[in-house]
Amino acid sequence: MDFDQISTFIQHGISEKIFPGAAAYIVEDGQVRYYEAFGHRMIKPEIKPTRRETIFDLASLTKPIVVGTLIMRLVENDLLELGASVQSCLREFKHPQVTLLHLLTHTSGLPAWQPVYLEAGASKEVINYLGQMPLEYPTGEKVVYSCLGYILLGKLIERITDESLSTLAREWIFQPLAMAKTQYNPPMTWAKDCAATEDSNSFEKRMVNYRRYDWREGVIVGEVHDENAHFLGGVSGNAGLFSILEDLGKFCQMLIDGGGNVLKPESINKMAAVYTAGLNASRGIGWIILEDGSLYHTGFTGTSIRVNLERRLYAILLTNRVHPDASRAGILEFRTQFYRSIFEA
Repeated sequence: MDFDQISTFIQHGISEKIFPGAAAYIVEDGQVRYYEAFGHRMIKPEIKPTRRETIFDLASLTKPIVVGTLIMRLVENDLLELGASVQSCLREFKHPQVTLLHLLTHTSGLPAWQPVYLEAGASKEVINYLGQMPLEYPTGEKVVYSCLGYILLGKLIERITDESLSTLAREWIFQPLAMAKTQYNPPMTWAKDCAATEDSNSFEKRMVNYRRYDWREGVIVGEVHDENAHFLGGVSGNAGLFSILEDLGKFCQMLIDGGGNVLKPESINKMAAVYTAGLNASRGIGWIILEDGSLYHTGFTGTSIRVNLERRLYAILLTNRVHPDASRAGILEFRTQFYRSIFEA
């Protein structure tokens, strides 16, 4: 790994306006190899630098970190089975052939996305709304990344445990790992240290053709960017988590070390297995499984994690690429090259 080259590459990403700021963390065999921050966590309405301790809206990293982990804890405690039908847990769900594993691996048939905040009526109606939604393709036929499936999984976890996702995540994951700067709905005192996201959520406005809604105005900072998660009170299975590099490192190290006081080693093995062989994408439980066996996931706001359990190597790249406009291009290619320089060096 050429760390000077990595720094130059991140600075190039900023100069090319792929993102205003970034923070990166690379750990190999328990040793911190790289821990740097670049650019700005906010450029509008004022300029603030990115720091190594900057708090980022993780967006879809919420899926593997919270939902994938909590599901496996519930499986360990014999409260859930991966092959169980969703309907057995949520009677409102009308598709009996869909299992938890289908939702976890994005093979349920549910659409990729819908503006739940416009169509469900009220947050308490979300389970019924998703439960009655027609499937777009036969269950198990292909992988279609679905935020809706993970919203449903979050609600299923809450139904089974009679606790909120935020409480379970705090008590079962973040507190045991001493992840003190990781939570849903960060307190207002954290906002000054948060990376800003979008100005007025204009991306989703365009996606729904500017339908009338109580849209947020101004730069979003310190509250979840995703509008569906915001509609659900900031606590959802698809998005809503905030964290810092060092805390995410503790989570990744837990996976590498076999689960620690959070999961059993067999649960880690199950998470890292491929359940979609022969389909169009390779999926484990909550994670994308890359060709070298690495666990990988990204978030819409510009966040990403890659963990190789066998090599005891992980890398975290957090950016605010949606600030102040989510139509910025180039993040996909940038991430590919960033991780290639680390894992294929």
